[in-house]
Amino acid sequence: MNARQKLHQIHLQEWTVRFADQKASGLTVRQWCEQNNLSFHTYNYWKHLLKEEIVDQTLPDIVPISLPVLSDSGSSLETAAPDIRSIRANRSICSNNSNVQMQINGISIEIDSSVSEEFLCKFIRAVCHA
Repeated sequence: MNARQKLHQIHLQEWTVRFADQKASGLTVRQWCEQNNLSFHTYNYWKHLLKEEIVDQTLPDIVPISLPVLSDSGSSLETAAPDIRSIRANRSICSNNSNVQMQINGISIEIDSSVSEEFLCKFIRAVCHA
């Protein structure tokens, strides 16, 4: 980790304390910022950066894939990048006693129910976030 990254981490830690102070104060964000001589926009900027940092640490790296689809002639497979909106519109999650099954545009992912609930929640969030 270089000096710039270390400084960024220190700022995130400082702002984490500030966010906790604001929440504990019972004041609105604007009131708290005024009382502590901080810009409302700066507060929101660091809150956004902290959320991004948490997401990056929590969710695994997601690698986009191209799915093979039949060409118009129906005789060969071609690779096409699916429309993201269609993926999000065509997904479902089902569970029973033995596994959890996710279906996205006809692709089925099954996960054994013996995995931890924490892993399962992170995995579902990651797939839905992709």
